[in-house]
Amino acid sequence: MDSNSPHIFIDRLITELAQPAGFSKSLKPLMLTLHCLFPNDFLPALDILDRKLVRRIVRSDRRATSPETPQEDVFIVISASVPPSLPGSSTPSQEKGYEVRLRAWNCSCPTFALSAYRDFQLPANYPTNEQNQLAYSFGGTLGRGTARVSPPSCKHILACILHARCPELFGVDGDSRFVVSKEELAGWCAGWCG
Repeated sequence: MDSNSPHIFIDRLITELAQPAGFSKSLKPLMLTLHCLFPNDFLPALDILDRKLVRRIVRSDRRATSPETPQEDVFIVISASVPPSLPGSSTPSQEKGYEVRLRAWNCSCPTFALSAYRDFQLPANYPTNEQNQLAYSFGGTLGRGTARVSPPSCKHILACILHARCPELFGVDGDSRFVVSKEELAGWCAGWCG
């Protein structure tokens, strides 16, 4: 494993940010470093977290699983760009959101799709990421065994990984998961947003 890989470096930054010591003097340099690495996505991700637009969805029928077959939570980031319904309007506005999967490292937004297919000319022997499968590592499964120099990203992915890994720093409630049935989860993922 190459410790100089961008996704491993970013993963270490997020781990350090999540440490209680990260709340002290080292907070500002860590945040500035992330802003330099993600100049177009970091501040919008912080805005998403500040507005509490991240929903962490868990199926109610999900059983406790073994480490060999971990279950992944689904994250829905509610779009802040949907205009609210007008006063007196008979049609209420419906929340729209983007589905984010951190382990698979995927977001349903167009920005992520464009980022995923940039510079697709890749070296053949790229190191794998052997980190713990249960934790959400930066780059998800795309960080392991691929030849990408850096995993694709967007503001939704950044907001969700910071939400999941640094809950105390960003004011996430102790258990911020929404427990839903599998039918409700299908509705969330279809864009009906509960």
